[in-house]
Amino acid sequence: MAQVNIEDFAKSPTMRSPSLSPDGQYLALSLHNNKAKWNESDYQLVVFHLPDLKGVSRLNMAPHYQPAQIVWVSNNRLAVSLAYISGYLDVPQLTGEVVALDSDGGHKRTLYSLRYGGMDTPRGAATIAGTPFPRNGHIYLHFAVWPERHISDDRDSSRSAIYDVDTRNGKATLMGGIEKGSMSFVVHDEVARFAYGSSDAHAIEVYTHDNASQPWRRLSTAVTGKKMVPLRISRDGSKLWSLFSATGGPQSLVVSALDGSNRTVLAGDDSASVDDVLWDTVTGTPYAAIFMDGRPHVVYLDQSPHAKVLKALNDKFPDHLVTIAGLDDSGKRMLVSADSDRDPGSVALFDTDTMNLRPLYQVEDWIHPEQMAMRKPFRFKASDGLELEGYLTLPPGKDTRKLPTILMPHGGPIDIRDGWTYDAVAQFLASRGYAVVQVNYRGSAGRGPDFEMAGYRHFGDRIQQDLLDGLHWAIDQGYADQQRLCVYGGSFGGYSSLMQPIAAPGLYKCAIDYAGVSDWGIGFKSSDTAHFSAGRTYFAESVGDMAAAHAISPLYQLDKFNVPVLIAHGEDDQRVPYQNATDLRAALKKLNKPYEWLSKPKEGHGFYTEEDRADMYQHMQDFLAKYLGP
Repeated sequence: MAQVNIEDFAKSPTMRSPSLSPDGQYLALSLHNNKAKWNESDYQLVVFHLPDLKGVSRLNMAPHYQPAQIVWVSNNRLAVSLAYISGYLDVPQLTGEVVALDSDGGHKRTLYSLRYGGMDTPRGAATIAGTPFPRNGHIYLHFAVWPERHISDDRDSSRSAIYDVDTRNGKATLMGGIEKGSMSFVVHDEVARFAYGSSDAHAIEVYTHDNASQPWRRLSTAVTGKKMVPLRISRDGSKLWSLFSATGGPQSLVVSALDGSNRTVLAGDDSASVDDVLWDTVTGTPYAAIFMDGRPHVVYLDQSPHAKVLKALNDKFPDHLVTIAGLDDSGKRMLVSADSDRDPGSVALFDTDTMNLRPLYQVEDWIHPEQMAMRKPFRFKASDGLELEGYLTLPPGKDTRKLPTILMPHGGPIDIRDGWTYDAVAQFLASRGYAVVQVNYRGSAGRGPDFEMAGYRHFGDRIQQDLLDGLHWAIDQGYADQQRLCVYGGSFGGYSSLMQPIAAPGLYKCAIDYAGVSDWGIGFKSSDTAHFSAGRTYFAESVGDMAAAHAISPLYQLDKFNVPVLIAHGEDDQRVPYQNATDLRAALKKLNKPYEWLSKPKEGHGFYTEEDRADMYQHMQDFLAKYLGP
């Protein structure tokens, strides 16, 4: 079998965020041009007619901006929030700007911008929080409101509010607000009935009132348990659906009265939280819940037509996870999304009248699933007895015993996880003959608040031991050759790549640090996270003070670091500042320790352009071949 080109793994998906119009006649999505240069528009908002995918309109975004939330407000009008992409490892950051336009591209209107504000709304960052039912050309805009004397370097909000906004004229009507930042709302009958959120990771506060004239009252922990996230109120106003964890374990989907009484679990799992809930556009009720642990699975909540169709499709395509990515308002047309460990995914249109499934597009049509590697979920016990899970990606068409192996820690570290679905980097490494081990260490997402909190103050010890325990599982099972091990990761994964050879002297032959933290103190002072009080609180709670940051920073433990390292970093990285790489390089040079270097001007947190990512993969390929063998 011919080796897949590096460039194929370096490309980003061409089409993202598909959104079906209420009448099922149009599809809007974000279109990405992988070949765009730094000063060129690389994203467009496009509208297609269905089912023939005939182009209706295109709207160019500014360079590095993409359509993030794409929401139809009527059959022929949509609202779009914008996001800025600062790097490949970063989740695109919503800019707080929202525009509306007709499906044909006409009657474009800026509903809110950071520079000019809105017609009747406060200054702050805006996001789309939903639409009325039935849709009437309006949207709900959520605002993280800035103080009156807003300082540009201080990105905190002191108040949260939600408005009903007419997308034609921009007129805004306040539906609710609370004198707390970082809060979200659940709306019923044009009134914000619930407010929830938190400025730290320890607990979500939930507030409620019956109408806008009443003061907010906080729900007691007897109602909210360890963590409660209100999702929706039923159309008749009698029921509340929430994600709920009573004692800190995985969150279940529950339904209750509005005061939290008469709670019933609709979908729950002892080892995994509900990851997503699918909603019926006709009734407003949930019909399925998705769990992403191990191999993802769907729990069907009723015998509705949508649940039956979804189950039939998952039964027909057992090698994929099939979900419903969108419904028209009649419930008869569905956007069907399917992906797998070897398939980046495809989108199709299903018509319940004709029972016809019509393919629309592939997410990455240059990737051929038959050439990709299978990803094997596994479970093991950490050395302290905590049960953990991970994924093993094995080279396709190779003997699976005693393979050169890469430990690949994920970023975050808190509330992020690796999953079963397609992973371009793991597939790239497997295509070059390496087994890849990924571990959802303590602190990772998907197992409830207590599991996430277990990662706090343990970045340099227990998390690193969890990673080692997962790697030793692969060695003990005979997959990994203990004499040919390397560690690679990005962001916190890059930090772990530096810490692993320190934690396990003599185990690794090499390390690859991609946009990783070498000195936590740099982040305390100059990371973009430090611009928020929530970010500063996060550093204080997860790492500690400067003395604790020093103690877990690889930069001050390089006397124990004795493997060649490839350092790759973007020179404009705001999340993990470039100084992490330059200080590391200087210290290694002073100690006369081997390293290789790759930096990119203009790049942020991870390499954004296809050309730079391909160069990174080439450097990785050469580096690994040099120290592990091809």
